[in-house]
Amino acid sequence: MTRACSSVFMMVGGGFAQDNLEFSGKPQSDFHQCGLADIPAFTVSQEKAGSNGFVQAVPRPADEISSARMRIYKSLEPENAQSMAVVSGDLPSMATLKNQAVAAAEAEDIEVVGEFDYPISGLIDWTPLAQQVIESGALSAYLIGEPRFVGSIANSLREQGWEGDVLAESNVYDRTFIDSAGANAEGAIIRSAFHPFEEASEWPATGQYLDILNEHVSDPKIAVLGMQSFSAWLLFATAANNCAASNNGTLTRACVLEAAAAVDDWTAGGLNTPADPGPEGGTPSECEMAITVNADGEFERLSPEVGSDEDTADGFTCFEDSLAPVPDNAGKGVTDPDQPL
Repeated sequence: MTRACSSVFMMVGGGFAQDNLEFSGKPQSDFHQCGLADIPAFTVSQEKAGSNGFVQAVPRPADEISSARMRIYKSLEPENAQSMAVVSGDLPSMATLKNQAVAAAEAEDIEVVGEFDYPISGLIDWTPLAQQVIESGALSAYLIGEPRFVGSIANSLREQGWEGDVLAESNVYDRTFIDSAGANAEGAIIRSAFHPFEEASEWPATGQYLDILNEHVSDPKIAVLGMQSFSAWLLFATAANNCAASNNGTLTRACVLEAAAAVDDWTAGGLNTPADPGPEGGTPSECEMAITVNADGEFERLSPEVGSDEDTADGFTCFEDSLAPVPDNAGKGVTDPDQPL
């Protein structure tokens, strides 16, 4: 943040597990005090997700969530969707994601029978944590964390004989998860607001993203966070062009943010679900899809089937009544009245 405060116009396309540390309270290293602006790939903490001075391409405000992921899951596995354990790393910033998962589950009448955490540095033996989940009686488990650790938890649950469903955040759509969980990655259900890489031939923007990555990056990492970053950069470029056109060719942070917030139907050219970046953190998309791991250890689409009745938005399922409040995250954002937006 010290470097950013002294040398950058805007922050674009990034994301940090401890993004609450952007607000140091020190003039030379505090996001607000040095007047920065941001179009991030993702936000994590309550402080950042509920703050101002940023616009997100695929919004995820702290105090509101779409329960689409849980509704899709419930339609797929109604028996196991009766009860759920939520597991996350013990990093304070990750409480945002845990609270959102709990709120989304409860909005769909899924009983949350336990909330468990693990050291953010990981565990040598994941068995005790797996046993806690099993002893809770949960028929499903929503796992939050980096793909390697989520894979370790899923593997340990299966090794203990648990037969419930593993659900995970979109960042787990990453080969690292399969490498970590091994054969026990099979059947995991991962939410996504982006088209799968495996279907790049069907979605031109996804194919173009992979072509660009392979052309310009040596040995690129193919993972959904990269697409989130790309979507953020495309929104920045779009907003910068619009700002320049309306401001006599002059770019300012406030102008770029306002132009980004004015976009109300953002798909990054077809990379992601329809989204409304908007001001004040934007509005969560009510469209999602589910990805799974098949018996061959590969990712593939689970739901909706393309072209089916459930496919209501170019490969995604949308629910117009799925927004739910997240009371435990409300009012914790770090805001500055002098900050644009």
